[in-house]
Amino acid sequence: MKKFILAVAVVLMMMMVVAASAYTIEKGAQIYGAVEGRMDIVDTLVKFVKGYGYKCDSVSSASDNVFSKGYTLKCNNYNYTYKILDKGGKWSVTVD
Repeated sequence: MKKFILAVAVVLMMMMVVAASAYTIEKGAQIYGAVEGRMDIVDTLVKFVKGYGYKCDSVSSASDNVFSKGYTLKCNNYNYTYKILDKGGKWSVTVD
């Protein structure tokens, strides 16, 4: 019985991870700077933002920051802007 419960829990957790990472890249999305051509970075940024409980169903733009260590991610037709920053060795998400 314990193995069955554990197996069900693992399957549910995997389904949640897949659902949390689902997003689209908008037509005409502006992905530039160090992020250009790096969908692995975009994917990580979206997962990080969603991990903080914020919404990002589609990516409007993504770029690295010029004057600070981090990234800017804009989602859902530019409705949400997130700053993903390295502050003292810890990454954080702030909403603009």
